[in-house]
Amino acid sequence: MKVSIHQPNYLPWIGYFNKLDQSDCFVFLDKADVSKGSVLNRNYILSPNGKTLLTVPLKKGEKAIHQVQINNSRNWRAKHWATIEASYKKSPYWPFYKDRFQQIYEKEWEYLCELNIALITLICELLTINVKIYRESEFDEDFGKGSERIANIVAKLKGTTYISGSGGKKYNNREDFEEIGIELMYQHFTHPVYEQLWGDSFTEKLSVIDLLFTHGPHSIEIIRSTRNPLVKDL
Repeated sequence: MKVSIHQPNYLPWIGYFNKLDQSDCFVFLDKADVSKGSVLNRNYILSPNGKTLLTVPLKKGEKAIHQVQINNSRNWRAKHWATIEASYKKSPYWPFYKDRFQQIYEKEWEYLCELNIALITLICELLTINVKIYRESEFDEDFGKGSERIANIVAKLKGTTYISGSGGKKYNNREDFEEIGIELMYQHFTHPVYEQLWGDSFTEKLSVIDLLFTHGPHSIEIIRSTRNPLVKDL
């Protein structure tokens, strides 16, 4: 059984869902501390003005992801939704998906984690990605630190393979996995090129909603079209 683990990011990019689509189980690492330079609360979409960053404002203080609160004193929800609408209302599949997303943006979320998980869960449904989803915080257990923590979470779910993104290579210790009989594999991701609404050349590494609103139910086929086999090393 293949397991992947990642922080619950805001409107994640295509590579995030490529990994999800190859997994039997997925765990939101929501008890981890927010790392410096994290995209936990921000991502890019493609607007008529080009690559545009959407950032959810946060309150200061908490370090653990599941405790991070949104700063709702700023009218960020209306601004984000207005930007998304202006960017994608002319897309072919906007009429089919807009209501589901709008419902999320109409709700006042207290915690960033809850917002992100609601969006990711919706996107998985629209992409027809069938994966069992857990949250680290739902297990009353200390899994340890670093890659030992990841390996122990996989073992908890009786996984046999851990799928890591390329960014995990710098902190994964293969011995932590091999000692408990788990195979460590990496996603070797090649970004698909697809028709976009704006721009003369392709813009990569945007939120997956850029693909979804433009290509609808064909989006998962596009994600899979450039998929490479999982590899033991990069």
